[in-house]
Amino acid sequence: MKVYEEIKPAVIIYCEEENAGNAYLNRICEGLEEEGVPFEIVIKSGDEPEFMAQNASRESRIGIGIYLAKDGTCLLQHAKMPYNMPIMKIYGRLATADEYRRLGTNAARLAKNMPLIL
Repeated sequence: MKVYEEIKPAVIIYCEEENAGNAYLNRICEGLEEEGVPFEIVIKSGDEPEFMAQNASRESRIGIGIYLAKDGTCLLQHAKMPYNMPIMKIYGRLATADEYRRLGTNAARLAKNMPLIL
């Protein structure tokens, strides 16, 4: 466990593999950077995407987490929401690159208490 002072307030992004969905990950990061919200990428894998997104949000000091699976499935979660009700969910094969950017933008807007773009 990290010391409290070492944990920076940032959106935590869990990614299954370093190179998995690299284009998707770049688009999510672009959305976060566009809004000026810091983020941290952590390489972790797990069984259930909803559970992994919830863990990412609980690890974040601002309570916002993103999980990006190998197949491109991506979830945006807030720590105060039930784990089976993500704020946004993108199915990899059905999504466009702009949807990943919108997910990153919405994560940043959630952190700044601004209305989401749906």
